[in-house]
Order: sequence, then structure tokens, then C-alpha cells
Amino acid sequence: GPSTEKVLADLRSVTVHPNADRSVLLHDLATVAEAPRPQRGDASIDGHPGVVITVVKQPHVDTRAVTRRIDQALNDVEATLPGDVVVSRDLFELRRFIDRGVYYVGEALVMGGFLVIVILALFLLNARTTFITLTAIPLSLAVTTLVFKSLGVLTGREMSINVMTLGGLAVAMGELVDDAIVDVENIFRRLRENRALAEPRPALRVVYDASREIRGAIVFGTMVVILVFLPLFAMSGIEGRLFTPLGMAYIISILSSLLVSLTVTPVLSSYLLPRSRAVARRGDGWLLRTLKWLAGYLIRLSLRRSGAVLAAVWLFVGVAAWTVTRLGADFLPAFDEGSIQVNVALPAGSSLAASNDAATIIDATLAKMQKTDANPAGPLLHFVRRTGRDERDEHAQTVAHTEYLLNLNPDAPVARDEMLRRLLNDLHEQLPGVDLEAEQPLAHLISHMLSGVTAQVAIKVFGDDLDSLERIARQIEAEIKTVPGITDPVIESQTYVDELHIVLRPDDLAFHGLSRAYVAGVVQTALRGDTVSQVLDGQRRFDLVVKLAEPFRTDYGSLRNLRIDLPDDRGRIALGQVADIPGGAAGPNQVSRENVRRRLVIRCNALGRDLASVVADVEDRIAARVTLPEGYFIEYGGQFESQRSAKLLIGLLAIVSFVGVFAVLMVLWPSVPIVLQILNAVPTAFVGGVLALVLTGQSLTVASLVGFVSLGGIAVRNGILLVSHYFYLMREEREGFTEAMILRGSLERLSPVLMTALTAGFALLPIVVGGQKPGLEILYPVATVITGGLVTSTLCEFLVHPGIFWKFSGRGATQLGRADALEQETLHA
Repeated sequence: GPSTEKVLADLRSVTVHPNADRSVLLHDLATVAEAPRPQRGDASIDGHPGVVITVVKQPHVDTRAVTRRIDQALNDVEATLPGDVVVSRDLFELRRFIDRGVYYVGEALVMGGFLVIVILALFLLNARTTFITLTAIPLSLAVTTLVFKSLGVLTGREMSINVMTLGGLAVAMGELVDDAIVDVENIFRRLRENRALAEPRPALRVVYDASREIRGAIVFGTMVVILVFLPLFAMSGIEGRLFTPLGMAYIISILSSLLVSLTVTPVLSSYLLPRSRAVARRGDGWLLRTLKWLAGYLIRLSLRRSGAVLAAVWLFVGVAAWTVTRLGADFLPAFDEGSIQVNVALPAGSSLAASNDAATIIDATLAKMQKTDANPAGPLLHFVRRTGRDERDEHAQTVAHTEYLLNLNPDAPVARDEMLRRLLNDLHEQLPGVDLEAEQPLAHLISHMLSGVTAQVAIKVFGDDLDSLERIARQIEAEIKTVPGITDPVIESQTYVDELHIVLRPDDLAFHGLSRAYVAGVVQTALRGDTVSQVLDGQRRFDLVVKLAEPFRTDYGSLRNLRIDLPDDRGRIALGQVADIPGGAAGPNQVSRENVRRRLVIRCNALGRDLASVVADVEDRIAARVTLPEGYFIEYGGQFESQRSAKLLIGLLAIVSFVGVFAVLMVLWPSVPIVLQILNAVPTAFVGGVLALVLTGQSLTVASLVGFVSLGGIAVRNGILLVSHYFYLMREEREGFTEAMILRGSLERLSPVLMTALTAGFALLPIVVGGQKPGLEILYPVATVITGGLVTSTLCEFLVHPGIFWKFSGRGATQLGRADALEQETLHA
């Protein structure tokens, strides 16, 4: 424009050297022109040239709120843009993944709550008891919300509702009513028994005694569930960040439900139940009668064949343990992010023009897959390209590197993995010698954070000589290429490229009084340019750069004639007088180091196979076929490394938590045989969890391990409920340690044990059924393991527990029963 021309004219007239006859002006020495900065990259949107802006949020900030504010800002800016500039926001938005995830987890939460209501209604067959029990859910959720709000205020960090906090509530949903179920069922049964007496006691007293009767079992059961979950907060890294919100929501909601069951539930029961017609009815409902009839057979079998049943259970535990070793393992379940990131790497030193030529071929392939009116089934909605990333970017890359973000069509008939396989095969045929990798954006970032390498598996070769590293890497690539279930291995780009070496001569520098830094500064200004000032054009600022004209910058043969000013105006010399410029020099395009050692990385991803077995095959193949020279060694990194360390850590934490559970149970019942019997619920639950993983075709992940740990607490809780009632009968009702007492105690506890197990299981059913939906993927293994484990542990409560209590607890149970009875008499006296 006119203002730019004026600035250029003013600059051309700047005096460089004053002279009495005629001053030397800038235009006598240089060409002054407006020009763009050297292009460090390029971008396109759906194959059309464009500017791609990536917005990265700060930690602990609400993604959805930031996205909303960006949308508002773009609306304001869009109105001021020229007509031929279009702002496209549908390329990649993390908010969409979050919204879909929160929606599906919320949906599972609501459906789980509805199924809990159905189970309670079927078992209780009474509107009042169902209402009292259900109040535990909204009250517990309300208390949890208030606690989260308070924690946010205390820590100064926003406690946002996300997929994992909702997941914690979804996992806890069925257990929120557990304490209330036990309380209401006992109060209801005691009121019914009281109504049948010739001289009924005051209803308020009956409610109080019935609530006090099971208070110990409720408190200790909840303590055990929380105690088992607590060590999971010691997890670090990505898995810690993921499961800490889930654990927080789970524990706070379970504690809230305990608070409700100890306060609100007895009060509501005292108001609503004594005058209920259902209390006057004799006998159980039809469902409970049928279940008690079936359970009677199991309990009698358990009492008669306790040894054989216990042996059979431990045989199944052994089979389940062996099965776990064959399941395969991954770090985290695969998320459906709705997007794919394809990384394209040309040979090192490739120009921007070469990358753009390759992008033209890729764009044409992707355009054929795009959803249009003519192709409504196309698997792609949009695709966006970024070639090269500036050094001020959070992830600088050369122009030889290109990233594609593909926005997938959720309604496409072709599965994501199949579409990706076809795309990569097509591109490999069209672009030989170009490295291609595909991963989902979040998974890509997770891999990068875990190991510094953008892949699930990283084979790191360490050594001193770059040529030897390259040779070993090529050998490893050739050996592992045929391992089934991996993408084509990619070697980190490290090749020799042409370089211009300017070797300064120290003696000549000293003779002329020049420093290395000064000479290097002159050469840098000549070849790369130096910003000497800024040009102001209205509100805009532009750098004023000085450098050699293009023909001279690339004429390396004449570079030795570059003039250098000597200090104190002692004249000028040529660069060749203080430096040698040898031709044909070369050097590596990059040298990567880790722990102060040179390294080269071969990376790949698992495709259609679990990560642990892929890595095991890769390790075996390299160990058998690759011989390393002395001083060279291999390390493995990536997601699988985190999976292994997380697996070990969770195993250690589980041991710690169950030592804690053992100690808590010893406080309740100081008898090792009795405590071990209750803990026997853990291996029986383990069998069901493993069976559930096998039936659903899942591998072992950090999520399923978290499921196993939390399952242990839930399984032990029901054992506490059963055994505490045996002791109540011996203490309060003076029952002897007999088979009849165990049969009666088991049948009287059948209803609360089954109800708590079924509500916990059915609350998780929507997650198990819809486990492939976005947002549910990480909860799916947790829910699957807990649901499967609940089936076997509940079955064993009546098939195994009565028998082993009768066979192994005689002396301890009788002594504890007598001690409790004596204590009660002393208290009453």
C-alpha cells in the first residue's frame, strides 16, 4: 500500500556513510524491499491452502469453557475478515470428545439408577421401603457434590465434573443404596417380628435396636471398601491422573451413603414403617420365597461338602490365575476419539516443496474418502495438514515432517481400524521411502509424554558411533517387520546431510585481533540475516532484516571473499584470510541423546493385537537375532513400559490394602480362621472378574486392574454382613454354634446380600453393555470385572461360606460368641 512504499523510500534514503562530496545512501549498497519471512512450514484444510491455528489450553482449566470463549472471540473476528476468508472450526475440537464422553457416562448413570430402582421394587415389594432406600442415592450425590465444591474452594483448583468423576459415581451407584438396604431390610424384618409378638415393644425402640444391630457391619463394610481403594491414590503418571478423580468421587459418595444410612434412613423408617400394612403381613414376597428355597439347597450342600467345595473353588482360582497370564495386556483401553493423527516423515533434509508435493498426493487420496453429497458413506468429515512447525512451537519440527488430523464420520459403515489399514496401504504404495505412522491425537500425546517418543513401542539403541547405530537400527527394523500385529517400524530420521563448514584459524584471528564470536556474528548476519530494527506501519510491526542478497548467499565458493571490518577502523579483510572453507563436508541432521548417551529410536504401534504380546515377540526376536557390538545396548520404552510399571505398582498396592483389611477385620473378630474365611471372598470374586474379561474378549489393562482391586472390597463387605449376623444370633438370641444357626443366619441375610450384589451389578450393566461408546471405554474394564466378580462372590457367599464357617470356625466362633454375650449381659446389668 501507499504507507509501505513511503517506508521503503525513506529507508532507501538513509545515510550509511557521510561524505563532503556525496554521502553513500542505503540504496547504493543494498536492495530495500518488502518480503515475507522464510517459510518454515505450510498448511492446508480439506486439500485447500489455509492457515491452521492450534490453541493449547493451560493445565487445570476447563476445556469446554475455554472452547466456548474461543468461539465467541472467533465470532467477533469473523465479522471483520475479508469475504474470501472462511473460518473453519470443525477440524478438531477436544470439547466434542469430552461432550460425547460425559453424555454417555451420564446416560449410563441414569440407566443404572433406574435398574437399581427396579431391583429394589422387586425385592422389597413395598413402596415405603423402596422410597426410604432410594433416598440414599440423591442425598449421597448431593453430599458428594457439596464436598467436591468445598474441595475446589479449599485447594483453589476447580473440581470439574468429567468423565472420570462421573465414572466414579457410576461405579458407586449400586453401592450407594447398600448401607440403606441393609438398614431398612433389618428394621422392616424386626418390626414385622415385633408385630407378631403377644406384647409388641415400642416401634421407636425396635427401629433403634434393629439399626444398632447392623451398624457395626455397615461401618466396617464401608471401611473395607474405602481401605481397598485408598492405595490407588498412590498411582502416578497418566494412570494416576485418570483414576484419582474416579477414586475421589467413589470414596466420597460411599462415605456420603454411610452418613445417610446412619442418620436419615432410621429416621424415615421410624416415621413410615411402623404403621405400614406390609409390616402386618406374614411371610416373604414370592421372589424372596423362591430365592430362599434355592439358597437352602446351596447352604445345605455347603455344610455337607465344605472341603470338596473349597477345593473346587481354589482349583478355579488356579485356572483363572493361569488364564490371566494368557489374556495379553495393554496400558489403557483404546479410546474412540473420533479423530486420527497421521504423521508423515520424508527423508531428512527434504525441502518444503518436496513435502508439499507429497501432501498433494495424500490430499487426493483423502479427498476420495471424504463425506460429500455424492459419497455420504465417506469415512472422513474433514482433514487438515500441518507441515513443519516453528522453533517457538511447543513441538518444533522440520519441513520434512507433516501431520494430518483426520476428523472421522461416526456414521461411516467402515470400521476405524479397517479404514486406517486401507489408507496406510494406499499411501505406502504411492509414496515409497516416506515413513507413515497413525495414532489418535490423545494417544499420540500420551505416548510422547510417557517416553518422549510418539509411538506405543520405542526400541532405543544406545552407543557412540552414529554409523553403527544406524546399521543396528536397520537390522532391528528388518527383523521385527514380520512380527504380526504391528504397524511398519519407523527409524528416527538421522542421516548425513551436506553442510558448510567454516574452520577458523586461531593464529590468523590473533594476528588481526579478531574474536571467534565477532567473525561468527558477521557470517551469521550474511547468511541467515540479523534483525537490526523494527518498521512501524500503523498498529503493525515488522522486522527490518539485513542479509546478503540471494545469489551471494548460495555462492559458497565466493564466501571466502566476504569482507570483515577490523576493530578500530583498521580496514577490512576477507573471510578467507582467517578461515578455511573445505568443500564436500557432511554431518548428521540431528543427534539425539538420552542420559548423556547417543541414541537412535525404532518405533511402532500395535494394530489389532494387545501391546504386551507384541512387545514380548519383538523382544524375543531382537534377543535371538541381533548381536550388539561392545558398548552398545538396547532399552525399550513407550506405553507398554508404563503398563508394566503400573501393573507392578497396583499389585503391590493391592497387597498393602489387603493387609490393612486383614488388620481391620482382626479388630472386629480377633480370630485368624474367621478373618481368612471372609477374605476367601476375594479369590472367588477374582475368578468371576477373569471370566468376565475372557467372555468380553478384553486384555488386561490398568483399568481392569483397578476393577480387581475395588472388587476385593465389595466382595469382603458381603462376607462381613453374613458373619456379623451369625455372631448376632449367638450373642443376642443365645443360638448355639450349630448347623441350624448357620442355615437360619444365611437365609435371614439372603435378602440384603443379594440386593446389595444385584444393585451393584445392575447399576454397572449399562457400562458393560455399551462399553464401546466414547467415554465408557476406560470404565468398561472396571465395570466388567466388578460385575463378573460379584456373580461368583455372591454365589460363594451361600455355596462356600456357610460350610467353611461350620468346619473351621467352631472354637473361635464359640469363644467370641460367649465373650460378646458376656459383654452384653454386663452392659444390660
